[in-house]
Amino acid sequence: MKSAVFAFLCCLLVLYVQGHTGSTSNTCRCLDGFVGRINTKLIKDVPVVHYPSVFCPQTEIIITVADKKKCVNPQSALGKTILRNMNKLMKNGAVTTTSSQTSRSSASLHTTSSM
Repeated sequence: MKSAVFAFLCCLLVLYVQGHTGSTSNTCRCLDGFVGRINTKLIKDVPVVHYPSVFCPQTEIIITVADKKKCVNPQSALGKTILRNMNKLMKNGAVTTTSSQTSRSSASLHTTSSM
């Protein structure tokens, strides 16, 4: 009986640890609002898109401007352009996708989603 309880607790511990990775957050990343108008030439890196998940119900687009991470409103003109370009690249299979189910790499674009 004690060994069954011990095994059950070990399984729970393993499941708990697997559910908590160091690189993910359990909250939305864009809680402080969105960046206003921005010159697209100032964007330093490829935008990162976080699709809705159980932790955050909205799509979040994060860009790097002057070594700082800024959030872009997905409903703005820039946000819609980024999402449209990401969708085109995903259809062509030229996107690095990080999710719980898929991981393929053939370009320098990065998206993150929890499916």
